[in-house]
Amino acid sequence: MPILFGLTLIILVFLYFSKSRQKNAKQKSEEFWRKERAAQIVPAKDLSSLDYLSIAFGSLPFRYWGPGSPEPVRMTSYAPPAALLTGKSETLAKEVTDSSYTLSSAEHMAPLAQELAEAEYEICALSTKRILNLTGISNTELRLTYGTMNLDPLTSYDQNYTTLIRSLQKWGALLVTAGHKTDAITVLSYAVEIGSDIAGTFSLLARLYKNNGETAKIVALQEVAENLTTLMKPSILRDLDKILNGDHEEDSQETAL
Repeated sequence: MPILFGLTLIILVFLYFSKSRQKNAKQKSEEFWRKERAAQIVPAKDLSSLDYLSIAFGSLPFRYWGPGSPEPVRMTSYAPPAALLTGKSETLAKEVTDSSYTLSSAEHMAPLAQELAEAEYEICALSTKRILNLTGISNTELRLTYGTMNLDPLTSYDQNYTTLIRSLQKWGALLVTAGHKTDAITVLSYAVEIGSDIAGTFSLLARLYKNNGETAKIVALQEVAENLTTLMKPSILRDLDKILNGDHEEDSQETAL
């Protein structure tokens, strides 16, 4: 008898929670479609006053390209390889137009120099485009706020932001490979500053900080990550905690830096 009573109780509890989940799912579905219907009649809003991102070209360590068309960099301390100016990428790192331009032995390899130039170019190519971080905002919310007619341009602006933070991540990693760790920190910390949620950006920057003995800056990265509204937040925080607390795997990666 007690066993039968227990089984009956378990079944009743299961049915209760099952109905509760179905009710919640139905309410969420109804709310979603209510917003969808409302979004269809929202007039297009003016997008000119949104908080668009302006790339901090002046503070980033460009060697090959600068903002504009984009244009090749013409600086006293860093002159671009002649191969880049002529479009001969296969000899990109073999010709240098100014003796003041110096490359580490690793960066002097043509493939690496070409990748660095391409990463810079991707960022400079965004200089004339609108960039907007819309991470965590659904298409329905965008249509409700700015009107359905504005969804395509807003999506494009958000894609430009995604391109930017991915290019910054790639650029930072290439700079580490080339031995320019200080420049890598500049690039990666800028990516974090503008809201990047790329886990690799946080972990690589944290390892560079730890390699420099700047653990306080890793703690600051954790505080930034805590405020992210992204699905990557838990992963980023786990990685930072491992790096800060001296995980053996991370220690080996630091040695490689």
